[in-house]
Amino acid sequence: MKIPDGLNEEEVVETITQIAKRLAPKYVFATYEREDIEQEAFLIGIAGLEKYDASRPLANFMYTHINNRLKTFKRDNYYRLDYGTTAQKIQEQKRRLLEPGDIGCFYHISTPDASLSDIQIKEILELIDEKLPSSLRRDYLKIQSNAPISKEKRAAVIEVIQKILNEDQGDV
Repeated sequence: MKIPDGLNEEEVVETITQIAKRLAPKYVFATYEREDIEQEAFLIGIAGLEKYDASRPLANFMYTHINNRLKTFKRDNYYRLDYGTTAQKIQEQKRRLLEPGDIGCFYHISTPDASLSDIQIKEILELIDEKLPSSLRRDYLKIQSNAPISKEKRAAVIEVIQKILNEDQGDV
């Protein structure tokens, strides 16, 4: 812990503790109780000493720093247990963005059997990347990342991919 010039350790700890106790009730949520938030605020305050400018009063700096970091902490760790709400749908959309998309819906277009090898899948994806018009690339990437996309756009991308794959089969 870096103690600012002109202050002693007791003063710094007392200032951070007072501010943590004052702010903690405001940020209690979900499974975090007041004591948990106080501890988190105290740790945030200790870490914030690295950024402290001695020309400002310590209490003012700590209040602003801890308050802002607790807002971020709550935003990053908050979740809702009430399924079906708009907020829950947004959380699920965020979670789906991190999951790889299932583009298996394209495979049935080219072959009726679903037993494609990894090499065949790679070749199909390379063919699609090569021949897909740039105007549809954004929607294609949205489908791959499982992002929301309208039914019309999804259908247009699938139709073009179907044509690409059918053309390729005609060449063989």
